[in-house]
Amino acid sequence: MRADNPTLSDWSRQVGVLTFSRIARDRRVLRQCALLEDMSHQPLVIAYREPEDALPYASCLWPVPRPTLLHRLSTVARQLPAHLGLWAAKAGFWIEPRHRWALEALKRHAPRLVIANDWPALVVAAAYKQASGCLIHYDTHEFATLEFDERAFWRLVYKPMVTALERHAIPMADSISTVGPKLAEALQEHYALAHPPAVVRNIPDRIALDANAQTGWPLRILYHGQVLPDRGLEALIDSIPLWAEPHRLTIRGDGNAGYIAGLKAKIEATGRAELVTFEQAVPPDEVMPLAAHSADLGVHFTPLNTDQRHFSLPNKLFEYIGAGLAVAVSPGVDLKRVVEGHGVGVVSRDASAKAAADAINRLTQASVSAFKAASRQAAQTLCWESEREVLRDALEPLMRGM
Repeated sequence: MRADNPTLSDWSRQVGVLTFSRIARDRRVLRQCALLEDMSHQPLVIAYREPEDALPYASCLWPVPRPTLLHRLSTVARQLPAHLGLWAAKAGFWIEPRHRWALEALKRHAPRLVIANDWPALVVAAAYKQASGCLIHYDTHEFATLEFDERAFWRLVYKPMVTALERHAIPMADSISTVGPKLAEALQEHYALAHPPAVVRNIPDRIALDANAQTGWPLRILYHGQVLPDRGLEALIDSIPLWAEPHRLTIRGDGNAGYIAGLKAKIEATGRAELVTFEQAVPPDEVMPLAAHSADLGVHFTPLNTDQRHFSLPNKLFEYIGAGLAVAVSPGVDLKRVVEGHGVGVVSRDASAKAAADAINRLTQASVSAFKAASRQAAQTLCWESEREVLRDALEPLMRGM
């Protein structure tokens, strides 16, 4: 079930990077690995992979899970007893073979510092710390206990386990980081942390931008990223008949075929299908260069129906800015702070279709040109070359204690 590639000497594997994600597509975790190299520590990566994935690091890799109906039913059986308390939550967690495998990988390679990405990795790292005395840096990409709070099934089955396990393990973290200021504040309050987590935003590497980029009219509007039900795409599509101008929309990304078919049917029903194009996702290194050359305005009207949505500060916002685009977003606290603080676009009054249309209709060719110029300027500092220093500052004290 697993594949090990421990090609590096013991001294160079003092830092383990643990994530229950497909490492080849996890840009945040890959950037952690690159920073560790820059700090003279070759990482040992413990993660998921597809057979075709290549990884330039020593690694212990588990096949990307492909949940079946039987697996989902067994997950309910494992996790529902968490209502009975921490002991039941732990029992349900450790039944999972991948969790036991990750713990054994840590024990086998014995890193002195573990970077645990998200709550399941933290639980595994905490168990390893009890056995080894290692140090832990916890990087949480979401507010775990609220991540899917809009779903009743998640609240009933998953939330009690997540809540019990993260609350038990988080005191064992020697340092913590997360993706946005509002989420950092909420985590500190929720867990009574002595210090707020460091904020390491999902900011991409800087790319070269054309200072003379022109703004077309009507606009070329772009949504890129995963095509999922919780990304505000329904409201965006419903807004199209309300646009004052025949702007062109590109939806670029991968998603469930059935869901995408539903979106296409919804677009047909608007009577404006000629304005919308669907495109496949492109490799990570092509995302921003393609956006820079094919769009004027990046949009993300994320729903704001839960606290978790208000904490959202997605990669795509910084990718739009890094590509030199104007942006239009819904009024999540940190979304609004970035967009208005850097003067790179407009914020809708809420996440409805009417509000999205009103925000787009406020734009003019001149205002979009000005927002694009502001994005090109903001991109000089809103880049990983700057942001990584926050993570470096969090990790250096731990490395001195290894």
